[in-house]
Amino acid sequence: MLLSNRSVVLSLTVILAAALARSALAFTAAPSAATLRSVISSTATTRSSLFLSSEDFTQETPEATKERIEALIENHPVLLFMKGSKLFPQCGFSNTASQILNSFNIDYHTVDVLSDEAIRQGIKDYSQWPTIPQLYVCGEFIGGSDIMIEMYQTGELGEMIEKAKADMI
Repeated sequence: MLLSNRSVVLSLTVILAAALARSALAFTAAPSAATLRSVISSTATTRSSLFLSSEDFTQETPEATKERIEALIENHPVLLFMKGSKLFPQCGFSNTASQILNSFNIDYHTVDVLSDEAIRQGIKDYSQWPTIPQLYVCGEFIGGSDIMIEMYQTGELGEMIEKAKADMI
């Protein structure tokens, strides 16, 4: 399993901070015992909270991923699994899907599959649909951006969204 960007950044930050602390101490007159204790104490505290733990390397089971997906679908009347976010879609298809939903002026929930490898593969398995984005309305899988475009043009998607709005109240 690849390390998350956050884990890598945090680890590198700690390593850099420790190196800077060592170099700062090397170029000054002999530090006092209090200074050394302070640097060692703060580095130890920081390192213990920022270095990777075994939890960073554990993989979620497919069953747990499926349960997470089901909970998301159940808790959000309009749910879009996409690459990126509403504000910063990371692919053209996700952007199209998001723009279509934005046109309905509805509060919809998104899940960024790029930030969660288990969800990225799990949603494809769950829906038996190989591509992202994927739209769910009132618990029903609708499809990807091509299907959303077609349903938008025929007015069918608008009807579904209106029903979802009514369910939200």
